[in-house]
Amino acid sequence: MINKKIQRVEDYIKSIMKNEVAHDFKHVDRVRKWAFKIAKKEGFKDLEIVEISALFHDIGLSQAEKRSMHGEVGAEMAAKFLIDNNILTQEKVDEVCNAIRHHNKNREGEGKLLEILRDADIMDLFGAVGIMRAFTSKSLNPEYNPANIKSETWQMSASDFDKRFDSGVGIGNFIIDQINFQISGYDNLSTVSARKFAKPLVEFMNDFIKRLDLEIHDGQDIV
Repeated sequence: MINKKIQRVEDYIKSIMKNEVAHDFKHVDRVRKWAFKIAKKEGFKDLEIVEISALFHDIGLSQAEKRSMHGEVGAEMAAKFLIDNNILTQEKVDEVCNAIRHHNKNREGEGKLLEILRDADIMDLFGAVGIMRAFTSKSLNPEYNPANIKSETWQMSASDFDKRFDSGVGIGNFIIDQINFQISGYDNLSTVSARKFAKPLVEFMNDFIKRLDLEIHDGQDIV
């Protein structure tokens, strides 16, 4: 049976999120599925607000002047829509908006719904999907440095990348740097369930980079 409230939210999100690179509705839908999976495994009962939070989590990208502010902007947009359309109670709106507001800031916020949403969003950085997103989002960058294919960012932790950002260095100049950055997102997962789901996906990404390095440097020896 179709949940009419969810359908209204989904239709609204689809009408707005059309042209975001690597953050279009396909990304939103994948995050929704991960959020469901994590919430069920974690024993979180209110799956309706899990779904609504996931649907709204990146809507602020459509209006935020700075991408870093899209959580705050998205929370405001979600609150207005949910209240104006009588989708949720004020208490649940507050819970949803707290999750949306802080989902992209690993050092801020608290609450189980926030943990689930943040982990679901991070999960979309991993595996074959994660590699696809890295090449899509950084398509203007060169793929790798021939002198150091794994790059200087190979096996950097999330805290290592935080230091790079804080110092103004950024992710790096190559698509491989983006992949290494996405792999480091494993360190920021909060729930036991997400860590379990993510482990084989992260291993796949590490194996991809090692295989790329092997093929380019020693391709003649590969049978």
